[in-house]
Amino acid sequence: MAKDDESHFNHLTSQTAIAGIRTFSRLPTLVSDENGDVDLAVLGIPFDSLVTFRPGARLGPNAIRQASGLCRNYSQQMEVDVFDRLRAFDAGDLAVNPFDFNEAFRQIGDGIRFLHRRGASVVVLGGDHSILLPILRATSEKYPGLTLVQFDAHSDTSDESASGQRFHHGTSVRRAIDEGVVEGSRVFQIGIRGFIESAEYNDFSRQAGIRVLGMQGVHNDRERAVFLETIREVAGDGPCYLTFDVDGIDPAFAPGTGTPVVGGLTSFEAIDIMRSLRGLRFIGGDVVEVAPAYDHSEITALLGAALALEIGALISIARQ
Repeated sequence: MAKDDESHFNHLTSQTAIAGIRTFSRLPTLVSDENGDVDLAVLGIPFDSLVTFRPGARLGPNAIRQASGLCRNYSQQMEVDVFDRLRAFDAGDLAVNPFDFNEAFRQIGDGIRFLHRRGASVVVLGGDHSILLPILRATSEKYPGLTLVQFDAHSDTSDESASGQRFHHGTSVRRAIDEGVVEGSRVFQIGIRGFIESAEYNDFSRQAGIRVLGMQGVHNDRERAVFLETIREVAGDGPCYLTFDVDGIDPAFAPGTGTPVVGGLTSFEAIDIMRSLRGLRFIGGDVVEVAPAYDHSEITALLGAALALEIGALISIARQ
């Protein structure tokens, strides 16, 4: 192909909101840059083999990428151009084993460690919430003393499923604390609500020192302000990780998820709280449990893309 023809073809196939090879927010792929450090890597983990109700989150990374074509990269509220400040890439999806969760967890850990060695903060697109455990295992090796900020309808502190499974999407936080990956007193949960099996279900959270801002607290200005200030006091200038289970949002705003719980956060409330965390030293994060089969008009996928960008903005500000 002649040089002029090649240039013309590249122009014709350049990415727009609806054209081009789909990457998150039209980022270049990591494989297109073999050399140099990376500031931010967006990584898909299409794994949902450990859900306890509706599957489908393995298709979440693709749906979020598709929706991200509508995103722009400058945050008017936080006044930061995420990808102007950060050398960012889409690292693609990990090819994890869907039949052997131990092998999948090993693959996830290896993928996170590889990106850390490149210098990247990692924003993960899930996948079910069980992937949080191997992510935290790998991340805590590079960043000990993590503070975990969790948006979720569920505490994910179950000990095991009805079938005796100790590793699933409802046990990830408990296993992380049990393994010493994160201290219970450094876990802050926002949006927890709904019915549970019994009052004893919350005993572990209380004993571990997990702090919870339930939906009543979200709507109490004083309680919310104290909770957010406590995060800052505990985290200090140490590393913070943000995990966002999309079922933390009310299903009226995010129907595309496997375990919806009514009475949750609005999209605005969630993003507003995230923005109030500006200035903390965020070194990574994830958006999980987007299940497009249950979505309507892509509103959950669009929210997932927006949340991932908000995490990118928090990381960008922390790297200034």
